[in-house]
Amino acid sequence: MYTKNLLAYSCNSRAEMKFNKKINLMKVLILLLLFIICGVFIRNLTKSLEYRNNSSFFVADFKNDITMLSEAANVIETERTYNKYLDVNQFGTDGKLINSKEITKDLSATLIKIADMNNNHMIDAEEISELGIMRFRTDIYQKELKTLQFSLKSQDHNLKNFIVITKGKYAGTILYNGNFKFIDNDNKRYFGLEIYV
Repeated sequence: MYTKNLLAYSCNSRAEMKFNKKINLMKVLILLLLFIICGVFIRNLTKSLEYRNNSSFFVADFKNDITMLSEAANVIETERTYNKYLDVNQFGTDGKLINSKEITKDLSATLIKIADMNNNHMIDAEEISELGIMRFRTDIYQKELKTLQFSLKSQDHNLKNFIVITKGKYAGTILYNGNFKFIDNDNKRYFGLEIYV
């Protein structure tokens, strides 16, 4: 009888130990999972704060690039008017009006503020013609930037992604027509026009 009870107690004790080991293992796994979740949350929060801080640097670099390109455009135009560049179009452009389909949707929405003459909430060929929006001749701009010892530093410094207004009140205004989004800490997006308007 005593042996039977001892055997039953021994079996119960082993079962209880196995159960306790499983419980302890579950506790460790749950704690590990909580640590991982906290780590991911902290990492994402840190990245978000870094991005927020970096976005102001990205916008500052973009504004600086626009200023340098504007300076280059003005120098090119001045030299052109004094016959240094006889074979160059206004502001060092390729001389062809940009097609409205080539202007990004977001830039079009910004241009509507200054160019929508017929109030149709679109930028059409007539309005593009009125502003004289054209692409750069990248070879001329590269040469001028080198002469002025300017180097572009924004995330997108591909000259093919910039265009220039050649007519009217905004002549010489450089616009960004690429895919990067230059957004400041106040959630304002920049295309170049905002610097002059």
